[in-house]
Amino acid sequence: MVSAVRTLTPDDVLSAMELSIATNWNQTVEDWQRVIRLSSDGCRCIDSNGRIAATATRLNYGEKLAWIGMVLTRPEDRRRGYARCLMEDVIASAENQGIRTLKLDATDQGRPLYASVGFVVENTIERWERQGDAEMTATAPSACHFSHDLLALDAKAFGVSREDLLQDLSASANCELTSSGYAISRAGRMARYLGPCTAASANEALELIARQLNACPAGFAWYWDLLTTNAEAVRCAQELGFRRSRILWRMRRGEPIHNDDSSIYAIAGFELG
Repeated sequence: MVSAVRTLTPDDVLSAMELSIATNWNQTVEDWQRVIRLSSDGCRCIDSNGRIAATATRLNYGEKLAWIGMVLTRPEDRRRGYARCLMEDVIASAENQGIRTLKLDATDQGRPLYASVGFVVENTIERWERQGDAEMTATAPSACHFSHDLLALDAKAFGVSREDLLQDLSASANCELTSSGYAISRAGRMARYLGPCTAASANEALELIARQLNACPAGFAWYWDLLTTNAEAVRCAQELGFRRSRILWRMRRGEPIHNDDSSIYAIAGFELG
């Protein structure tokens, strides 16, 4: 029996995790918990026979921008319109809150659906990988404090403030920062995830990311997602031994957000922006 769309809660995380594992995504239980913690009313799901059949999350960045992620359907429940139903739900709830712009990162499979509900491509994202053993354990988090200037640098680069996200990530992930840049990495289900990273220069970013890599035991597998409009980020990935593995599409619905891709050397994640 299929139920109506409802709010995704912390009690649903293990069931939702089954969807991301089935799709071979890198997110962990902690990643699911984070997006629910940061936007409890924006995370939605559909039940089927007592389990989560489909999910979609919406993380608000203030009143200007909301990020949609974790659009997943259990394999045996696909082609029943669940993803479209959830997308229409999160779009309507964002509009009811007066949010003028929605963004997401789309796979080739998801792109036609998003285009059909009003999203347009504004950029491409590349995943770069460095091979190694599966990332099964987390390194100890390194606490850090984001200064006002560093938060302002990130807000200019991303287009809106995401202070709550950065503080949440830094509490449980590994964080390296200077006065003009930062880089964060965290455990993933299959590989350690590098990002976000924002810096005032390529040399600053390269140093911060190298420190992240060196802080972890040798042999870790790594994922690094970057914007193709930042050629210096691509150069850094090549210099540090990463290889391009896939392409996704950054899409927008609503007003453009003015940002600075040249300062973004790694995104925060497909579900976070």
